Amino acid sequence: MRFGKVLQKMIGMNKKAGFLLWLIGMMIFLGGCGKDSLQSLEEDLARVMKEAGPSVVCIVAKNESSGEVKFGSGVILDGGFILTTENVLNNTDNITLKLQDGRVINDNQIVGMFCDFETNVSLIQIENKKLKPTRVMPLERIDNGTLGIALGNTDYSKGLDISLGTVTKSWIGGADAYDESLMIWHGPVVPYHGGTPVFNRNGELLGLTEGRPKEDNGIIFILPAKTCLRVSTLLQKEGKVDRAWIGVFCETEPTKCEKRGVSEGVLITGVTEGSPAFNSGLISGDRIISFNGKPIENSCQLRKLVSTTGVGSHILLSLIRKGDNKKSDVVVKTSETNGLGMRRCPYRSI
Repeated sequence: MRFGKVLQKMIGMNKKAGFLLWLIGMMIFLGGCGKDSLQSLEEDLARVMKEAGPSVVCIVAKNESSGEVKFGSGVILDGGFILTTENVLNNTDNITLKLQDGRVINDNQIVGMFCDFETNVSLIQIENKKLKPTRVMPLERIDNGTLGIALGNTDYSKGLDISLGTVTKSWIGGADAYDESLMIWHGPVVPYHGGTPVFNRNGELLGLTEGRPKEDNGIIFILPAKTCLRVSTLLQKEGKVDRAWIGVFCETEPTKCEKRGVSEGVLITGVTEGSPAFNSGLISGDRIISFNGKPIENSCQLRKLVSTTGVGSHILLSLIRKGDNKKSDVVVKTSETNGLGMRRCPYRSI
């Protein structure tokens, strides 16, 4: 009890040191004397670094015009692809990749670069130079408190740097059909906030660090491996992720719908001029109650159904307009501007 109170007091004084003290305390509690447990932990971390480390890539992304330089990380996938995040690569025109064995891949050796803004997943394709791909954690549910091991390079580390923390789920994201909800990293600061791979204790990829929210510098988000694999498969096949769009704005808060007396479906609050919905006669105040016969319960569900529909396809929407039932045939298309600058924003048009 006395040891626990001391830890608690020190954690309150210094959060960063507190996490490490908490970890040491847990190891002592679980392992008895503590020495063997800490040695075992150290050996496990070394094993993960040895097995997963060769697949970690350091990324230097430059904008030649502005002189801006961004540092990030990535991880090797099968087929000569480097998985990273879009926010590392955007607005850059010169990429350098540094492998853990000392090899450097310059911009003129890169075959292609494919980015998906909405999910923040990106791929860099290079000629397969006997690269070691990462192993990915089986896509079952990750529970809160899963141990995470972040590997990456920094300006000061000689070789890979390593951080140990815990991973929990969040409510952020998941509205896009290809995007799982983000996870949260708890622990020491990771090498880079963009693209640093996080592994489990078996050296399997959990996801990539994505960045911090502007309003809270104590949180680092993790892009789940499930999202990364789902989107990277499409990027490898098509070079992009096409999402269909009809151009309606919908009520996103159930409480507001209830106040307006809306008991089912999704209320349209605005229609983009010239959009497929506009051309099909949809207006503000219409309530969409079904999509191709499937009942609609909320705007998130509608967004997922619309976005995964083949571009150019016809969809049949059942509506209620001023108490009358109506049907509308809408031909979906892609929007070149929809979503830019508003990643995972639920308030943009569908």
